[in-house]
Amino acid sequence: MAITVREVSRDDIVQLEAIWLEISPENSAQDMSPLISRVELSENSETFKLVAAWDSQGVVGIACVSLVDVGTWSELSSVQISGLHVVRNSRRRGVAKAILNCALGYADVWGCSNIMASVPPQEREANRFFARLGFAPISIRRITETSALRKKISDEPSRVVSTRLRRRTRDILGGELRVKPETSK
Repeated sequence: MAITVREVSRDDIVQLEAIWLEISPENSAQDMSPLISRVELSENSETFKLVAAWDSQGVVGIACVSLVDVGTWSELSSVQISGLHVVRNSRRRGVAKAILNCALGYADVWGCSNIMASVPPQEREANRFFARLGFAPISIRRITETSALRKKISDEPSRVVSTRLRRRTRDILGGELRVKPETSK
């Protein structure tokens, strides 16, 4: 099976629908706007490319390739592979390696001596694949919603806030509200 890898263009969007739905089943074929925005970014950026692997049947793999810093305190640039996905019935046929080979080409163009891969921790086979190729873990990135973080790191714990509110309410009502004293555990 001959595999070719190239940058995706707007003309490819219709052909990418099947892989888009496989990547994230909750995506809608009617709302391909996240994919379209990545294609447009790829076409207009020198440091971000959306590439796809093709065989005689159509699209069999896709990935984002970008130029990034290795870390916060390092001036070393690296190529980052993210969102690498190979169609289920095309796995173990060299598709991911062909995409990585394309990324090596970008590393040459961008003058990078390192390639990083972003792999979800729950993707056991993908993590094993990259480990077999010599990729080593360098960090763990975590994500949360800003509203959830605000709740967790507020200046005052909720127990202190509720105690203060009870005192204010008691003072406003002139002592009519009876509050049971807290018992220590």
